[in-house]
Amino acid sequence: MKLNILQSTMLLLSTLLLSTISYAQETTGQTLAEKMKQGNITINASVRGCGEDVKQHCPGLGNNSQRVFMCLGAYEAHLTPQCKQGILEASLAIKTGAAAIDYSISACEADADKHCLEVQPGEGRLLRCLKANQTDVSSQCVTALKETGLWESVQ
Repeated sequence: MKLNILQSTMLLLSTLLLSTISYAQETTGQTLAEKMKQGNITINASVRGCGEDVKQHCPGLGNNSQRVFMCLGAYEAHLTPQCKQGILEASLAIKTGAAAIDYSISACEADADKHCLEVQPGEGRLLRCLKANQTDVSSQCVTALKETGLWESVQ
C-alpha cells in the first residue's frame, strides 16, 4: 500500500505523539550512545489550521490529543487546505527537530561522555552540564547546540 504525503505525515505525527521521554533504568556512568538507546526523545509540534476540521469531524477529542490526529487522518479527503497545510508544516518541524537533535548528538557525544558521564538524561540536565563545562567543551559541540537553538533552550 503506497501512502501519500499527508498519510505519511499523519502516521509520523501519531507515532511521535505516542513516544515520551523516559529513562526507566539508571543511566549514569553510561556513554551518551548507551543512554540514548534506553530512552526516547519527544519532539513537540503544533498543527495549525485544523480547529474547524476537529470540530466538524472529531468533536470531543480535544485539541492536540493523539486520538484527534488519528481521527483527522481518517477524514483526510475532507480536510480543509489550511488543515492539510498545518499537518505538513508540523511534519517539517518534526523532521527539522530530529535533524537538529541528531546533529547535536553527533557533535557533542565525546564531550557528553567526557564531562557529563554521571548525568542522568532528561529535563535538560545534559545540556546544562555541557553549558556548565563550556570552557572545556569542544567548539563543534557548542556551535552545534547554538545553531540548533538547544543552547538557549536551557538555563
